[in-house]
Amino acid sequence: MQKYSLLSEVPPHILTELAKYVSSVGDDVFVIRNLPKEAVGGLMARYSRAPTGLRLTLVNEFLNAEGIPSEVKGTEILERVLVGFGDDSVGELEGAKVGIENVSQLVAKHIEDRRIGGSPIEQSTRYVKCDQKDEDGRWRYLRPEEVIGVGLIGEFERVNDRAFEVYSLGVKRLTEYFKGQFPRDKFQIETDRNGEKIKFGEGQLVNDEEMKAFNNGYNFTVRCAALDVGRCVLPSSALTHLGINGNGRFFTNLITHLKSAALLEANKKGHELEEALKTEIPTFIKRNKADPRYQEIDRVMRRTAGDLFKGIAPEANPVTLMIRHDYIDEVLASIFFPYTNVSLPQITEVVSSLPYEKKLEIFDLYKGTRKTRKDRTGRGLEAGYPLTFDLVGGFAEYRDLERHRMLTQQRQMLTPELGFIMPPEIKIVGLEKEVEEVEVMVSDLYTDLRHTGLVEASQYATLFNHKIRFVLGMNLREFQHLSELRTGVAGHFSYRAMVQEMAKQTKDIYPWAEQFCEFVDYSDPENKISRAKEQSRIAGKALSKGIDMSLDLE
Repeated sequence: MQKYSLLSEVPPHILTELAKYVSSVGDDVFVIRNLPKEAVGGLMARYSRAPTGLRLTLVNEFLNAEGIPSEVKGTEILERVLVGFGDDSVGELEGAKVGIENVSQLVAKHIEDRRIGGSPIEQSTRYVKCDQKDEDGRWRYLRPEEVIGVGLIGEFERVNDRAFEVYSLGVKRLTEYFKGQFPRDKFQIETDRNGEKIKFGEGQLVNDEEMKAFNNGYNFTVRCAALDVGRCVLPSSALTHLGINGNGRFFTNLITHLKSAALLEANKKGHELEEALKTEIPTFIKRNKADPRYQEIDRVMRRTAGDLFKGIAPEANPVTLMIRHDYIDEVLASIFFPYTNVSLPQITEVVSSLPYEKKLEIFDLYKGTRKTRKDRTGRGLEAGYPLTFDLVGGFAEYRDLERHRMLTQQRQMLTPELGFIMPPEIKIVGLEKEVEEVEVMVSDLYTDLRHTGLVEASQYATLFNHKIRFVLGMNLREFQHLSELRTGVAGHFSYRAMVQEMAKQTKDIYPWAEQFCEFVDYSDPENKISRAKEQSRIAGKALSKGIDMSLDLE
């Protein structure tokens, strides 16, 4: 096929075909569309090595005489760049939207923890009831292969079945309780009526649209409050659904992580994800691999941490803003954090007293064997942020804070050992005994799983309100974003209180930093009144824009 040096040389009939694949044939800024993903990736990769602009490159190298694009050529170019130049960045030039369904809460965190290049969305336990059984009449939780293998699946199912039974009963009672806490005749929605912003209650409704908006807002307020509390007894084995929009490089790293993880569920999802993406962006994800280094490093570091911190009773302060230490000790403490159950201050105190040579030995263990530059070391090396928080809170709330990506976060293993948060509303509705019973059953199951040697899989025997220790490290700009977002009235009351305390401790140590966090909301730290007010505002906004919110209540 003839090649052209200028777009003006391209015959009209080919320009007509070209217009199918770009939003403008003549403008300097245009959208690429209607091309196979492999062709798009190859075309974008050519930007760095082709003398012509993208549209002319498309005509010269990717369209045949009839103007039909060649996906094969795109694949060939991607292969050439990846093999010939080792340029992994081409993996970011195209991506896919993926659904990952029926995954446990535990492995969902493995997936969402891959921070760069992907945007996840998860079925929310704050909005969606988990009280429906599957088509086989079973509660929707994972039956881990590891548990089946050690002969404890009977006990596992008995405990998880009971947890779901108490959850379902709790949601019913809590719904009635919150109807009393948020009386219908006191609920108002705020909206524009005839150009004027007003608040009005049920008695002032003037048409069916306002009645529908009022009902949606009120019912959503009650349901969210009930689910916020009721999920305390959901197990980490509970199944959820994820949607992810990511580029090829992100998915390559995610598949490698899942294949290399110690959990069989993660391994399985890694292979399933790979097979699904082969149908859409096969070349972009070819370079994934299971890497045994990760599990070996984890085993060595967990054993080393066990020896080093043996006999230390873990602190459980909800929020601790770390003071700065020598850089080497900050890195060493960060390295050990996921492999123990003690706090970051406790870890730092121990490692700071180690001989310099011992510190270097530990670094060598953590690094493992690196055969190439791509065998990168773990997140422990990300230590050294000006703001680093050691945090202890419920697993349920951690799941929201964990999604922040422009920072470093590490967590310790899920365990019942740090305690369980009993919501006061559970006592009020008369379910304290039942929830305590479930917590004891889960803790006993956890112990039984550990006794069989199931270290990683024992985490399935935990509940949403079991405490987890995690660390967040960030600069001030990220803290501005996190603190102002997560203290907003739409947030869960528990993580709102945690982030409010993070802001207070930051202000105490760095008073000058407060001027950058003027939108931190310190109101209503322990109640749910803010949630009702926020739903009132949302209902009114939906009404003014003619949006039907009833679908979210189905």
